[in-house]
Amino acid sequence: MKLEGGNKIVKIIKYLVKNKISVMGHLGILPQSEKGKFRSKGKKLTERNKILREAKILESAGVFSIVLECVEKSLAKEITSSIKIPTIGIGSSANCDGQVLVTDDLLGLNPINLRFLKKYSNLRNVINTAVLNYKKEVIKKKFPTKKYSF
Repeated sequence: MKLEGGNKIVKIIKYLVKNKISVMGHLGILPQSEKGKFRSKGKKLTERNKILREAKILESAGVFSIVLECVEKSLAKEITSSIKIPTIGIGSSANCDGQVLVTDDLLGLNPINLRFLKKYSNLRNVINTAVLNYKKEVIKKKFPTKKYSF
């Protein structure tokens, strides 16, 4: 289970871990629990110290790893070197132990463009072209032909 946040959810994490439910932590941008504009986290000293402190709190609560989303790269490096569990970055630089990218973003299905989203393909355009071609053929009675009928 992946849970977003730090100190405010530590009791929940401890309860789950005590009951043998594996928990992954998540710090930085918290897209499922915070609304608003995506902006990197950890540039201001107070925010930086809070995220570092919460990473250590999550580790001591028993999470098996922590996702760092859009955390400033030197902070991601500091967190990764100061805790014993793996960090998984999403927009937090190569300083994390591993990386994740949402499949819809990676494949170019999502129309949003954020700095940390690298699109390795543009399936959105491929799908749109295929659907438009299908629609044209149906309207012009070119599909289905005998080959595609019983």
